Amino acid sequence: MEATGFDIRKDVRPFGIRDKIGYALGDLGCNLSFSLISAFMLDFYTQYIGIPGAIWSVIIIVTKVWDGVNDPIMGGIMDSVRIGRSGSKFKPWMSIAAIGLTVTGALVFLPVPNAALWLKVTLCIVTYLLWDICYTLMNVPYGSLSAAITADPLERTSLSTWRSIGAAIGGGISMLLPLLLYDDNQNLNGDILIWVALAMGAVALAVYILCIKMTTERVVVPPERREKINYLKTLKGFITNRPLLALCLASFASIVFFLSSTQTAKWLFQIHFHNTDMISVATIISYLPMVFFIPFTSKLVAKFGKKYSVGMPFALSIVAAVVMLCIPIPGNQTGMIIYIVGLMLIQSGGGMFNLITWAMVNDCIDYQQLKTGMREEGSVYAMYSLFRKIAQGVSLSLPLLCMQAVGYNPQADPIGNQDPGVPEAMVKMSIGLMLIGAVIMFVSFILIYNLGKKEVADMQAKLNKTDEDEKLISMPQGDD
Repeated sequence: MEATGFDIRKDVRPFGIRDKIGYALGDLGCNLSFSLISAFMLDFYTQYIGIPGAIWSVIIIVTKVWDGVNDPIMGGIMDSVRIGRSGSKFKPWMSIAAIGLTVTGALVFLPVPNAALWLKVTLCIVTYLLWDICYTLMNVPYGSLSAAITADPLERTSLSTWRSIGAAIGGGISMLLPLLLYDDNQNLNGDILIWVALAMGAVALAVYILCIKMTTERVVVPPERREKINYLKTLKGFITNRPLLALCLASFASIVFFLSSTQTAKWLFQIHFHNTDMISVATIISYLPMVFFIPFTSKLVAKFGKKYSVGMPFALSIVAAVVMLCIPIPGNQTGMIIYIVGLMLIQSGGGMFNLITWAMVNDCIDYQQLKTGMREEGSVYAMYSLFRKIAQGVSLSLPLLCMQAVGYNPQADPIGNQDPGVPEAMVKMSIGLMLIGAVIMFVSFILIYNLGKKEVADMQAKLNKTDEDEKLISMPQGDD
């Protein structure tokens, strides 16, 4: 029999609130770094540093080629190599990455607006790649850790919810930064971003340490059942892992299209509404649907399963986006209110997705285990992370290219220097991108993702039976 089983440690404390808070702190730290890069790197280099949009798009494509190799390699190494003396599979890698993220996150925002173009491009590529390597060293083991904390599906849902809460708090800090980073003329004060990044990195380092201390790995694969990583076998399992493919497609659509408003809203409040102070308000309000779902997440998943709890809310997102495309949104206070309310309704579909997506990744890890006979938390999570990284690269360039297609000029002064009709076209483009994302995500979960409530229960039963069978086989047999 192949090594499919895992053991649940009985010599450690039971799963509880300490694990939930500790795990939430991990994504709080990750998002202090990630949200800052996602929210301001594009504008920092195109508006403040002065790199042309076309060159910026090429830079992102080039750097994401490395991501195509980086994540799966890291996941494979974690599944086959143990470092440190603690016996932990994931935490030693997180410890190494913690300091690196603090430093490289600040280096990304080196203020060199007067440097030669070649130097600007070189610094952009090198500093972003260094940050990306450190982020992979942190995010892949951190994301895989939840599958090792507990094997219970509802406890995993709880961990995913708490992770999303931590992410929302970390991202929420970046939501408030426009109040600090834009001047009275709606221009970005890029020279202070490096100090903001250092401060946020220091806080992130502290919460990483707390995450490592507060969480416990209970799901373990004993040494005699471990197998050396086989990338071809892992890849074959990934290609036949239908729920993981659906989740990858949905996450790609979420990051590239659905969450594009994180970037496009800043441009709209700069250029159409002429009020960057409202960027923070709009972003925070767009998170309200997720906050609303938090108390009901476990109950909804217990009743309907993850598949429908996540998929069905996107129907509301689709309807809201279509309505928004059909009504005028002027560049005054009334138009601003319409846009903010519409943004909240559109983002309602992402509320449940953000809360339980990581629990769905753990279900995909279990599904892969049944397919390949190997417990590969790191490799499976890395494949999922690979798609998210590719999506992140596309999301840093596609919204800019789409806005430029309707006439947006990132080098022009925000107020009154865009061609006539451009601000209105940018509003429609922003809503259109979110609509595309909502449609793809609805189809991914309702029609492609095949792990409903019953299927997850059956899968857990098979895994538990396999585990018990292996334990019986490994026990010494007495004489008849």
